[in-house]
Amino acid sequence: MSTSPDLCIIGAGTLGVDLALYARRLGASVVLADRDRPEPGDAAQQALRMASLVQSAKRAQDMRRAPELGVGASEFKLSAKQVGERATRLVENRIRATSPEILTAQGVTVMRGAVSFVDGRSLLVGDLTIKPSKIIIAIGGMPVIPDVPGLGDIDAFTVDSILDNQRKLTHLVIIGSDAAALEQAQLQRRLGAAVTLVPNGPLLPEFDPEAVSLLLAAFAEEGVSVRIGARVVAIKRRSQGIGVDIAVEGGTSEALDASHVLVSAGRKADLEELDIAKARLRPGATSSRTIGPVGIAAGHRDWSAARAHGRAVVGALLGQRRSSAEFPVPRLIETEPAIAEIGPLAPRPSRASAGDTILRENLAENDRAAAMGNDRGLVKLTLDGKGQIQRASIVDPLAAELAGTLALAMSRKVGLADLADLPLPRPSLFEVFSRLGENYLAAQNVSTKGQGRGALRRRLGL
Repeated sequence: MSTSPDLCIIGAGTLGVDLALYARRLGASVVLADRDRPEPGDAAQQALRMASLVQSAKRAQDMRRAPELGVGASEFKLSAKQVGERATRLVENRIRATSPEILTAQGVTVMRGAVSFVDGRSLLVGDLTIKPSKIIIAIGGMPVIPDVPGLGDIDAFTVDSILDNQRKLTHLVIIGSDAAALEQAQLQRRLGAAVTLVPNGPLLPEFDPEAVSLLLAAFAEEGVSVRIGARVVAIKRRSQGIGVDIAVEGGTSEALDASHVLVSAGRKADLEELDIAKARLRPGATSSRTIGPVGIAAGHRDWSAARAHGRAVVGALLGQRRSSAEFPVPRLIETEPAIAEIGPLAPRPSRASAGDTILRENLAENDRAAAMGNDRGLVKLTLDGKGQIQRASIVDPLAAELAGTLALAMSRKVGLADLADLPLPRPSLFEVFSRLGENYLAAQNVSTKGQGRGALRRRLGL
């Protein structure tokens, strides 16, 4: 085993493993430093576990809505224990595919033990010192706990611990305004709990307000209470349940009776645990020409964004040229309907253009969506003067799949007019793109030059 590899990746979570295999494909010698414990908040594992829970809850909701599709209502029993066990098995099965033995067979050297910096070019992994040319920090991050009076006096759920819960909750109060908070709100409601979401700040500021309003309308129909503008000011432990005092708009206060509390306030990586100060980085910096943080350590909580950024950092550290066709990474909220956002929410003032156009298509008018019983959906695109897609907001249960197609089109500089001729079966959700393309073409004025050519043809009888 070389103690001077091209690259050492600290953190053997799903992101670290993915980047190690990617670096091997680029021809680098790689050491994967496994800290001998699960990386907290492993984004891919969390996403897979949540996807399993969401699908179980969706089945329950589908059975509740069955009469709307002409299927007689039937009694069913929901087992929170079995739902949780299925999600755990699914994650465990995927983890086996990246065991140390399999990674070793693919050329990745796995080292286990506590990891710390010796200096800017050396690492101590267990009892062995290695001197890699480059270092990637891909460690996980623990949930952030906000400073709320009384919160430390109760056993509040975090976005990690609630995934292990296998009991039905009575009334869950969620403190948070991010995607994870909304995903858990709908999930727990569908699993049978009463749910109140207190944002404690702006709700989903990175997402289009029109898209968020559609999601909130769906929440209201399902009985999820979202207290826009409210903040939790105190939590009181009681002999029976939990008291949650909130301040609402207008300066009034209200007391909620909760059985459980969930906190969803983001994550933070503990870089001090790695003795990062010994790396002699510039004051306030966590990266250099030889050290690159990725994932939660770089502020990326979403798996897709973390993976895309991580691969870019690996390529840069290994001297690879950046691709000229980089994919915009969609931001996703795994609710029903789901929300997918691509590109910035609003253009920078210095780049704003008077030629920008906004087009919308209501997915309720799509034949496939109507057949599926999806009466709430939207595709909203912002185009520049050349018809290139700059931003997109999608609200639909299959928003992730639709967003993947748009991300490909945007990365390949495919204009919206080109999507008008997509060869699609009918009915298909993807018809929404061809309809948007047709609407865009219909709205374009025929150029003066084109009008002149048309008149000449008519005079010549062509």
